[in-house]
Amino acid sequence: MDSCELVPGKGIRCGDAEVYFGMARKALRETLGWKPTAETLWDDEDEYMRADGEDWLRLRFLDGKLCDIEVLGGELRHEGLELKSTSWSALEPALETLGHGLRKTQWLGEGKDCVALHVNIATHDDVGGDGDGIEWVITSSDFHNE
Repeated sequence: MDSCELVPGKGIRCGDAEVYFGMARKALRETLGWKPTAETLWDDEDEYMRADGEDWLRLRFLDGKLCDIEVLGGELRHEGLELKSTSWSALEPALETLGHGLRKTQWLGEGKDCVALHVNIATHDDVGGDGDGIEWVITSSDFHNE
């Protein structure tokens, strides 16, 4: 299965499916072609998995338009660099080598922000788990650049 690709400031691409901010919820459901998971906790979000169960996305909507993408499983790449299916000890130096600085998150409770890529990255340790594997990568149309 193809990995998803981050498109900073726009969203992600998964194979032929473009999952971009501002897309209507109904159209996105038809375009993605993944199996929706069970009911979600909130009315403004959908969760999707590919048929193989490896890739897992949580999508949030504001006024019926996509505003947040949370990658919880599978792979997410940007210019060949794996962002999700990796460890913090491997990812942090790779981001810094590419000149993508990191800061303590300024818009979520956990993790680090990579402003250049418009993402928040949290490890298992960050969210109360065990280890430096990546728990999530979140990108948002409302990413705080300041």
